[in-house]
Amino acid sequence: MTRRSPRPVQLQRKLRWQMEALAVQLLLVVLSGRSHRTMIRGIALAHRLARPWLVHRHATAIENLKRVYGDQLSMRQRQLIAQRSIDSFFLSCLESIIQPVDSARISAEGEGLEELLRLHRQGQGVIIGSLHLGCWDIGLRWLSQQIDTLSVIYRPARNPYSDRLLNQARSANSNCDWIPQGNVKAMFRWLRSGGSLVTMTDLYSPSSELQVDFLGLSTFFAKGPASLSQKSGCPLFPVAQVREDNGRFRLIFGAPLWPGSGPTALAAQMAALARWHEPWIQGYAEQYYWINRRWRAGDGSGERLRPVGPPAARVLKLAAAGP
Repeated sequence: MTRRSPRPVQLQRKLRWQMEALAVQLLLVVLSGRSHRTMIRGIALAHRLARPWLVHRHATAIENLKRVYGDQLSMRQRQLIAQRSIDSFFLSCLESIIQPVDSARISAEGEGLEELLRLHRQGQGVIIGSLHLGCWDIGLRWLSQQIDTLSVIYRPARNPYSDRLLNQARSANSNCDWIPQGNVKAMFRWLRSGGSLVTMTDLYSPSSELQVDFLGLSTFFAKGPASLSQKSGCPLFPVAQVREDNGRFRLIFGAPLWPGSGPTALAAQMAALARWHEPWIQGYAEQYYWINRRWRAGDGSGERLRPVGPPAARVLKLAAAGP
């Protein structure tokens, strides 16, 4: 049996990556400068056309909604919230590329906002813990206009050519640096130099044994944000970003969660973060990232810890109105 030499394989992979990057570049050109209204219509149309390829995503979202809300939501309501959730996710991913939102349509509030800006002015490193809810890229863009030492932890694209293009597109509308999620040393250097670090907090982590109460269910949480806080001594600020029904954008900053020491303090900090996020997910459930498999059979997660009421009335009204 002859073995394929490494060089032709590497050349084929490089060519494939370059072709993929060309497609990404063309897509960025097409999307650049498009309005929110145009993108919302386009996403709705694309969603209908791509529905056969999104069937597993829909199924995951519906199952998650069933786990959290049980029979408080009908099957029809779960389907409609799942559909709106997927549309919201796609829009959030594109908001760094399309036409920037007028700053007059963005409001920022919350008990932690002034403290966050004060600590930044003093040169204190801070961690900003976001979740996949609503307009996180618009929140990032606004925050980068207030804080000039902002870096974002991100998952690099498999294709390095596409990754470079996507980072350039993101940076066009926000003044941020980007740190790959595997570069922990760079994260600590940034925090210890007084930088501000943005990280997502609500993704499933198969390697984490930390379980907290999230939406009434036993849920595995990635320890990264709390570990960074504990080892650097920097506070963790929870933040939520949502789209209002009147076309405005709202950014909410929670009070800082200062680190303690040891596993108990780390778990308490993540539990406090989950508690802070929950009302915003309840209030804007159609904008949450339900397609992520937070609870998985066989891993000990998903156990009911307490009852959770239905989503806010505005969410149920939107679900009743349909897509």
